[in-house]
Amino acid sequence: MKQFGVLIIVMSVLLSATAIFAQDLFEIAVSFPGSVEFFSVQKKGMDQAAEEFGVKLTYGDAEWDAGKQLSQVENFVAKGIDLLLLCTVDNQALIPAVDICKEAGVPLMTFTNALGPNPDGQFEGVLSFIGVNEVELGRLLGRMAEKILDNKDANIVLIEGTPGTPPQRMRTQGFKEIVDAHSNWKIVYSQAIPGWTKEGSLAAMEAFLQTGQTVDLVATHWHAAATAAATALEEANYEGDVGIIGLEFTKELIPIIKEGKVDMTTDYSISESGYKAVETAVKYLKGEQVPSFVEITPIIIDQKNVDEHEPEL
Repeated sequence: MKQFGVLIIVMSVLLSATAIFAQDLFEIAVSFPGSVEFFSVQKKGMDQAAEEFGVKLTYGDAEWDAGKQLSQVENFVAKGIDLLLLCTVDNQALIPAVDICKEAGVPLMTFTNALGPNPDGQFEGVLSFIGVNEVELGRLLGRMAEKILDNKDANIVLIEGTPGTPPQRMRTQGFKEIVDAHSNWKIVYSQAIPGWTKEGSLAAMEAFLQTGQTVDLVATHWHAAATAAATALEEANYEGDVGIIGLEFTKELIPIIKEGKVDMTTDYSISESGYKAVETAVKYLKGEQVPSFVEITPIIIDQKNVDEHEPEL
């Protein structure tokens, strides 16, 4: 009987410790704008950080719908989360999320897709932005164009990402800054592709080729659009030397870059960017100071260094 009493006391202590641990476990909500392979890879880095730091992550997918994402933010906040990591569908339409979080006393951070007009993610009410400066990324796309075109006259096709998303707006802004600096360059066709799909990119490129216009360079916002552009030109037996540049690095691109069908793209660790987002959130929740901009810096991939880097996509 005495042993039974001791057992009860031990169990009570263990249950109390478990309850205390559960109370101390930070819960971070992560709102993704939609489902693409990029976010699947990024989620792996987030899960790794969550396991390492002992926090709970709750995920949401807005399916590229700003209204749905705003509702998800409201639902997350109502559940009493400790912090919200937001990757916006639309950097303007999601601005009300700031007030929603502020009224509930929930800290707000953004990652990958910023909130508001600033490419470094600076916005009142947002503690930190973890990601790439998207305008600078667009400028990098422009500098790749300069490497290929030099001072030649050029007709340019621009294939953009999902309309209204921060990357689509800001990458185009940065790219056009470089294009506008060259009076002999002209964007003769541009198309934003809903859902960042390869199929949509292929259809857009095929539609352009059917117009009979000439093209010297195809600039794309992401990897699948670059491969789609190469496919469309090859299938159309297009005559002429056309440069193709893009952003993001994938296994599919390796042979295409080696063969010279795609000239350049960019790369950075997607999983690491997800890890850093959760790491920054945990640091803040533990009382540490965090920077307002945790910058992820991409590099250019071309034939010279393609074998030196392992793509995550």
